[in-house]
Amino acid sequence: MSQIEKKYFPIKTATACQLKWSWSTIYLNTGITRSCHRTAESELTEENFLDFHNTPLKLADRKDMLNGVWPKDHCGYCREVEEIGGYSDRMRQITVPNMYPSELDNDPAAIEIFPSILEVYFNNACNLGCLYCDPAGSLSSTIASENKRFGEFKNKGVELITIHGHFKNLLPHFWDWFPTGFSKIKRMHILGGEPFYQKELDTLLEMIEKYPNPNCELNLVTNLMVPKQRIVDFLEKVKQLLIARKIKRLDISCSIDCWGAEQEYVRWGINLKQWEENFKLLIENRWIYLTIQQTISGLTIKTMPELLIKLSEWRKDRKIGQWFTGVTPGPNYLKGDIFGDNEFKHSIIEILSLMPQKDDEEQSAYRYMEGFLNSLISGKQKDDEIKNLIIYLNEKDRRRKTNWRQTFSWLIKYEGLCGIQE
Repeated sequence: MSQIEKKYFPIKTATACQLKWSWSTIYLNTGITRSCHRTAESELTEENFLDFHNTPLKLADRKDMLNGVWPKDHCGYCREVEEIGGYSDRMRQITVPNMYPSELDNDPAAIEIFPSILEVYFNNACNLGCLYCDPAGSLSSTIASENKRFGEFKNKGVELITIHGHFKNLLPHFWDWFPTGFSKIKRMHILGGEPFYQKELDTLLEMIEKYPNPNCELNLVTNLMVPKQRIVDFLEKVKQLLIARKIKRLDISCSIDCWGAEQEYVRWGINLKQWEENFKLLIENRWIYLTIQQTISGLTIKTMPELLIKLSEWRKDRKIGQWFTGVTPGPNYLKGDIFGDNEFKHSIIEILSLMPQKDDEEQSAYRYMEGFLNSLISGKQKDDEIKNLIIYLNEKDRRRKTNWRQTFSWLIKYEGLCGIQE
């Protein structure tokens, strides 16, 4: 069988990012759309839904990139990483072949185009209450219920409030779009909440059965804290779609950030024993493209090495990808860069020593991790954000009857440094 020709993003200006042309995220639960998690959002309504990939904001950003300038007030993360010599999201994305919109083959300056990658958040139904998730609960019903039970909390830069989603209005428009729109998509990512707890996941499989796309890669992002039988049933349904060539492949991205007590505190509700049992089930199904997906926060960096050691063990059985990002878009007090240039130096050295570089994919992941981690220690300590972090953890402890001081003993010293008293 001949190899498929690799075609790369054709726009070569110094700021052009493939995500701005190829990727759209639609949040049916909150009524917004983005073309990168790190950039500004556009409002998504019943009236403009079909233009979700070509909002005025997205068109303006593409024009800026065609002119070789960074979009004003957007894309600051990648700009800063590149300015210090790091390897940014933008640089990584332009190395991904065969994912740019086909309109660029005829017109490399086209800005009104159809997305090739669609990421969908159906609603906020979720069984976990991760610390770095939206504090208002728009992505986790567990957090929203917690906020409703304990009431609003506002203290300086920390706000825990509940907002109301719009998915009941926008979901029908997505299903109306699907029969014709899905056929043009190269990748579809399904996120939550937790997709396995959402009935829309089953509806999606039914829609794919009726309106197939044999060229589409389906990617499910899951926290894996679900009954094993739910996973088994899902895999059987998708396997039948693959046999019938109604989709191209299945990717499963399993959310996990670090290992041990720190992970069970940060991803509140996770049980690592159950998580690993479910993950090993996926390892056994070698037809799945399997990846771990990390959110790197200031609270997970120190025990990332333990996770990477586990990953090395799992990789003895099969190939497993590694994807990661920072806390995006916020809250800022959970980002690792608030601790300045000293706290994580030892951890960074250990993390990079544990990352393999055997092939192009692993080398790219290493370079991206190196650039990301080095960006965390390129600035000064941010005392105000550390104060906000401790205020946030104190409030979460009150609500959840947890104790961050037992789990993150290294953080205690910052109470005195920042003038905080319990």
